[in-house]
Amino acid sequence: MAEQARLGLSNGFMETTLAALRSHIGPAGQKGSEILLDELPRLEMPTLVVWGALDKVVPLRHAHDAVARLRHGNLEILPGCGHLPHVECPGRFAEVLNRFLDG
Repeated sequence: MAEQARLGLSNGFMETTLAALRSHIGPAGQKGSEILLDELPRLEMPTLVVWGALDKVVPLRHAHDAVARLRHGNLEILPGCGHLPHVECPGRFAEVLNRFLDG
């Protein structure tokens, strides 16, 4: 986690990551074969979806759609975080993950 946080702060990391992601995502959301929403109802285990409230790559509505399809889905939205909450907000991400795992 510390290494990802360090990388997230390195020069050009966010711009490069955004460029790569945008090649797979358009105005309507994910493109082509990356869409796995129809597979989510098959998951039987509790599943945590963590989303950055400021995600400029994939709209927040995708998180709500994904969680609605999960049998046991939980959604945590991290204020002030973008597309990579585990990199941009590692402390809050760890808190949310630990609470989910302890639950």
